[in-house]
Amino acid sequence: MKINFTIIYYCLLSALLYCAWLIFKSIKRKNRQYIFRKPKIKIKKNDLDNINNIFLDAGFNITLNRYNQIRIILLMFFTIISSVNLNHNKLRFVIGFILLLYIISSPVKKFGKKDSPFILVMRMIISMQNKKKDAELYRILIQLKNIAITQQDKPYSGDYIINQLIKFAKLTKSSLINFLMYYNLGKEDEAFKKFTQSTNTKMGNEIGIILLKLDKLNPIELVEQIDIVKERTREKHITEKHRRQNIISDFIYLPIIIPVFVLFLNFIMITVWIPKIETMNLFG
Repeated sequence: MKINFTIIYYCLLSALLYCAWLIFKSIKRKNRQYIFRKPKIKIKKNDLDNINNIFLDAGFNITLNRYNQIRIILLMFFTIISSVNLNHNKLRFVIGFILLLYIISSPVKKFGKKDSPFILVMRMIISMQNKKKDAELYRILIQLKNIAITQQDKPYSGDYIINQLIKFAKLTKSSLINFLMYYNLGKEDEAFKKFTQSTNTKMGNEIGIILLKLDKLNPIELVEQIDIVKERTREKHITEKHRRQNIISDFIYLPIIIPVFVLFLNFIMITVWIPKIETMNLFG
């Protein structure tokens, strides 16, 4: 096994330079003494907040700075591993591929005028996360209906009901806790706004409206409201299911339709175009 010490040397040198840069950025001169402060990277505050919000929506509890540090560590790790295990011919291809992944994973919104691969991947993850949230919110809705049915003789306060729902929540637990905090302070509009922003789904908007009415509706009216939301959700899922089935059926029939279309074109060429071309050549 031949080890490429040159690449390892440059990787270690880059790591040392990066650490030196962090230390240099964290030093502030004041009264001829050096004190340490948090490193700052010159990024627009709006862009920084947007990227951090994207991580939160995707379910990742990391910041932009931590994400970039992870990228650099992985880049050096895989580069060193590749230089140890691969020969010179394969190494150039692998190093190029690793650098390409590093560039593609850059936390930027645009590559030119198009959305960056980072944004496209994060949107896909956020979509999957929102589907999980919707599934949990639907289970919470069912639990809320059960509580409303059992409390018909002795209605409970909205505070008690929300506390019971928090016990069944996982992905939306922090959203319910924040809602309850603002709700108890009498800031209903703020509670609804924070809840819908954190859930970021249509189901979250529906649940938020119901939660605001817990102290205003009697159990029977609450059950009716929940049934309306459940019916809308069921219709939405049926529509999406039919759409997926139609897409699948189109893909199934596509291999059958293409040969038929090709045969039809071939028939037109033989019966119409070829005789016409021969006639034009004959009298041309």
